[in-house]
Amino acid sequence: MKYFIIYLTLVLSPLTFSDAKVYFINIKDGDQVKSPFLLQFGLSGKGVAPAGTNRENTGHHHLLIDVDKIDFKTPIPSSENHIHFGGGQTESIIELTPGTYSLQLVLGDMSHIPHNPAVISSKISVTVIQ
Repeated sequence: MKYFIIYLTLVLSPLTFSDAKVYFINIKDGDQVKSPFLLQFGLSGKGVAPAGTNRENTGHHHLLIDVDKIDFKTPIPSSENHIHFGGGQTESIIELTPGTYSLQLVLGDMSHIPHNPAVISSKISVTVIQ
């Protein structure tokens, strides 16, 4: 029985845990920026591939602006608050009006559905001052 439990743990652990991480490279929580500003996306533990590319262990970035809820089982919507980088981009020039915003990155699969387990950054707050 002991070996069976060890076996199940080894087989199922990749399905429930991921060492993949997505993060912001050039800004951090609390930063003040002038618009437009360059936003760089980091990723470790997976690769970047354009939307529609069926390649194992890859995905593409989605920037969430002032988004409080995410449905991890459906495609990430496309809106001014859900920005898709389906071309495989790892940076972008972002233009926002002055104010404070929450920013978060989510890695989506070839169909814009978050990975399972989700690869999602910490939510940060930035203030656009101009």
